[in-house]
Amino acid sequence: MKREMTKKVKAGLIAGAFVLSMAGAYSAFTAVTDTKTNTFNIVAGEDGLQAGRILEPGWDEEDAKDMQPGKKVTKDPKLVSDAGYETWVFLTVEVPTFQATLDGEAGVHDTVVPNFNVDGKWTLIKEERSDTAGTDSRYTYGYNEKVAAGGETTALFTQFTVPDFTKTEAVSDSIDVSGKMIQTEGYGTLAAAASALGLD
Repeated sequence: MKREMTKKVKAGLIAGAFVLSMAGAYSAFTAVTDTKTNTFNIVAGEDGLQAGRILEPGWDEEDAKDMQPGKKVTKDPKLVSDAGYETWVFLTVEVPTFQATLDGEAGVHDTVVPNFNVDGKWTLIKEERSDTAGTDSRYTYGYNEKVAAGGETTALFTQFTVPDFTKTEAVSDSIDVSGKMIQTEGYGTLAAAASALGLD
């Protein structure tokens, strides 16, 4: 019995010594490092914010009065960015339609035809031709180059022409041009940007 107690006491002492040695193994000097301050800023922006302007320096409304077949009118829409970041730019042109006869074919036609993409810097993203007189055909183009903060595009077209209709209805309407922009960050291509905006 005495021998067993001695063995138990020795075992307890050894176990205690082991715990102490383990505690000692985790004791160490502690230290800290210096602090690196990495300053950054985020550009101002807001989803849906108007951050661009469409300019038409050559447009003169007087030129578009009482137009006849074959008449050409200067109209040169381009977008100027007011954003503080690089963007992809898209312009949508809405052209009114009417009942007319062109090349011997009576039907619904666009009232005028813009000379889209004369400089080769725009890509047609989507064409939606109307087949109902009085509703607009829609043409959406994307600018092939990224537009810098405060930058601008070239003109999407420089003029529009009244086709050589042999019979038309009288019409008084407008060509509407609207734009959309999206940051280039996260959208490496024009196609990816168009898809993100639901334009394709």
